[in-house]
Amino acid sequence: MDSISIIIPAYNAATTLKKTLESCLSQTTAPLEIILVNDGSSDATATVADSFKNVIRYFHLENGGVSRARNYGASQAKGTWLLFLDADDQLLSQALEKLLETALQQKAGVAYGMVLERREPPEQVRLNGFNYAAGQPPAGSQRIFWRNAIITPGSALVRTSLHEKCGGFVTGYEPMEDRDYWIKCGMLESIAFCETVVLDKLWRPASHGSQHGKRIYRGQVALRALKNWAQAKNLPADWMPSDQEIIKSALDEAVWRRSYTILKPLLAEARAHGMWHWKAFLLSILFPRKNPEWMMRLMGR
Repeated sequence: MDSISIIIPAYNAATTLKKTLESCLSQTTAPLEIILVNDGSSDATATVADSFKNVIRYFHLENGGVSRARNYGASQAKGTWLLFLDADDQLLSQALEKLLETALQQKAGVAYGMVLERREPPEQVRLNGFNYAAGQPPAGSQRIFWRNAIITPGSALVRTSLHEKCGGFVTGYEPMEDRDYWIKCGMLESIAFCETVVLDKLWRPASHGSQHGKRIYRGQVALRALKNWAQAKNLPADWMPSDQEIIKSALDEAVWRRSYTILKPLLAEARAHGMWHWKAFLLSILFPRKNPEWMMRLMGR
């Protein structure tokens, strides 16, 4: 029988967690379980969780990042479907019902819906989400290779067996771990689009999705690694762009977004692949900045 496990990784989420959990409990199709993984929070996240102790499964880990927390929650889940919900987002009341209905009707491994997006400081709410990622393998993966149409993990339902087949979320790819995850899912099973608003999403200034420099650099690392993953799974990868195309795209976006801190390491990648990017080179001279600590760690220095 189909059942849904909601997995919530939480890091210093005391101010938002109560509403997130209440949204899970107000579903027209009740989840089998709500798994809360406290990722080493230093605030009152544990206290908020304790007030819901009769209706959630609670785990505490040393801080290791959102991907590790999600994967741990999935390893404990009993449901046949998983939904990875951020601790500052809220599911709309029919989210689980409509997502599961769509997934079963279309015999898909993933079903995703539309999202109401809010930003801090307060801005006008906007509706986001379109059917670009839908299709049989590898069509959905091809369409979202450069831009993810699955706005955030909390807007999608994924079959537990598919999560296991794709290997879960890769640590170290944040904030690009979810696009890597959905591309892999779409290479293994079909993706379905649910024409329903399923999630109220809050983007904060420090939200992973708004950290452009980190996203651009780690994104090209993740995209280039996909070929090796596909080959290990005996999946066709001839449709994937070359390493040079991926690096050039990252350089172009870094220039466009003025993410000057990552120009030097990206240019090093370009030179290693026999490439030249004059605009990025000039900007790296005009706006010299030291590589941030996270970049040095990622590059093994």
